[in-house]
Amino acid sequence: MPTLNICLIVMYFNPRKINIFEWIVENSKKCKYNLSRNNMPDYIARRSGIDFSFESYEKNRASAENLFVEAVSKLYGVPQDCIIPTISGSEAIYVALLYMRRLSRKLTIFRPEYEPIFSVAESLGFAVVYKDLQSIDLEDVQEPFACSLPNNPIGTSHPVMLEGAAQDEGLLPLRYFDETFSEFRSVKGKTVFHEGRSIITSSTMVKYYGLSDLKVGWILADSSEKEYFTNIMNAVTPSIPPYSLWISYQALQEKSYFDKEVAEMVKTNTEIVDKFVESTPGLEWEKPDGTPFGFVHLKTRNSKDLCQDILDRTGVLLGPGKYFGDDAGFRLCFTLPPESLNEGLKLLGDYFKDHRID
Repeated sequence: MPTLNICLIVMYFNPRKINIFEWIVENSKKCKYNLSRNNMPDYIARRSGIDFSFESYEKNRASAENLFVEAVSKLYGVPQDCIIPTISGSEAIYVALLYMRRLSRKLTIFRPEYEPIFSVAESLGFAVVYKDLQSIDLEDVQEPFACSLPNNPIGTSHPVMLEGAAQDEGLLPLRYFDETFSEFRSVKGKTVFHEGRSIITSSTMVKYYGLSDLKVGWILADSSEKEYFTNIMNAVTPSIPPYSLWISYQALQEKSYFDKEVAEMVKTNTEIVDKFVESTPGLEWEKPDGTPFGFVHLKTRNSKDLCQDILDRTGVLLGPGKYFGDDAGFRLCFTLPPESLNEGLKLLGDYFKDHRID
């Protein structure tokens, strides 16, 4: 793609405010129980075998990026030429959608959805067509689309049609899958990426590994497009800090430890939240597929006002469904220790007893 075309797209980039980010940043310091945070606690990484010392980093600084790329390649069984390291998953979303924008003006998005995906798409000038996630049919996946898989905020991979669309061969539309939470599922080390099938995926070290301060992510794309992505990355992020890549490489080497720790915590917390939802009149959810969050449905006309009132009265911070494209509920994340989670849900349950919604 000529540099001029990239410049024209960036020139007309009209950034939209990402409300969910602003909401979390604004309210995290005010809350007592943060049920909007969906990355694993960093103490899990601190207890692992990762060597965070500057001495070990200095010895491996020059090879940090190569080691990281090799580790991702081995984990997911994809060629190294298909891996593009990024700073965080958010940058990966922007770069992946910028690539799609040069090939298509139209993009389908299924809501509810992670706000940065549709916000960035609108900012890049896509003619976004919104469809209901629960009502997808075969015709919907015959057009270019972007989605999180598992879905954020619901926490499941349903409908299966989306994942099935990634497996089909032949002449298919360009598809982008944000796989940030794929490792939380029972099947580990799996990606829907296949070279030569018009698929782009992205992920990050922030959520599953709890390395939120390092901001390392990656894109998987056809090796034939490596130069294009490299050119974009050089314009946006000339260099990813080697220290972050070195720590991320070590985390991937310690993956069996993370698998055990994360699975135990998420399983325990999912059961706690499931009991809470079942015992609270007016609340419903689709039990998530291993993710540390789910979407709680309830009768409300304005999820932001509801979540604000809950925060003001209880100190519990939730993610308004409005910011995901579904105003009838909220995203509830459960990455707190079980004891703290129980305390927060107790306050939330008391709120709903006093403010019946059924």
